[in-house]
Amino acid sequence: MDLGQLEATKAAWGDERAKEIAQEEGQDCSIVLQLPDGTQHPHTFKMGATVAYVKLQVEQAYSIPMGKQKLTTSQGKTLIDPLSLADCPGITPDAACLVVVSETGE
Repeated sequence: MDLGQLEATKAAWGDERAKEIAQEEGQDCSIVLQLPDGTQHPHTFKMGATVAYVKLQVEQAYSIPMGKQKLTTSQGKTLIDPLSLADCPGITPDAACLVVVSETGE
């Protein structure tokens, strides 16, 4: 295999890998985070992101420790850490979803 073929194969593999990653991550979804103080903040996440990732973003942006967060949809469904957003009822890429962030005593 000459260098030209190697580079073409490498580029094709890179393109395929990028498509695979995009498919795994899923579509964008809009989530409005309602913080304990009542303020609301819109965010965009990939449907493949985990609830734990969302909690990490909340911790970094709003200084609420991950271990003290409880995330609940406006329908009252608790979001569980290991699940992806695609697995959570009421979260779709079609419409913004309100997620209430509350602090637990843990």
